[in-house]
Amino acid sequence: MRTMLAVMIGMVVMGGAATAEQPPPVIRHLGPVEPTPAPAPEAAEHIRLITSFTLRNKPDGDSLISFETTDLSKTTDKKKTTNYRVLSNDNYSLTEPKKEVKALHDEILRKVRELETNLLEYAERAGPPRERQPVTRQPAERRR
Repeated sequence: MRTMLAVMIGMVVMGGAATAEQPPPVIRHLGPVEPTPAPAPEAAEHIRLITSFTLRNKPDGDSLISFETTDLSKTTDKKKTTNYRVLSNDNYSLTEPKKEVKALHDEILRKVRELETNLLEYAERAGPPRERQPVTRQPAERRR
């Protein structure tokens, strides 16, 4: 069930990406990257973005919400080619928030529920999920 939900959300996201112009991901600019020893001492911009987001819901249980944040260095060479190098990444979970982020946790959860409502509306308009066929209703040549 969880895998099916993740696949469906992925298909909706990928289908929307193929058909509609979408805004770029939110990137936080953190200033220049501190120079590192050779072989990469050139100037680079330090950026951070959310690289993965996972939502797992159960009808009768709590939701598991986790995400990964990645820091990158962005450089552009003389040929105007942009290169990215991973500096660091970390995974976060919203299951047990610390006191200092509790208000932000609650706001994120409210927005996730709003997003779920919008995704369910999208699925309804695009065509609801197909019902599963019972195993006994398979074609005769498969039942041998």
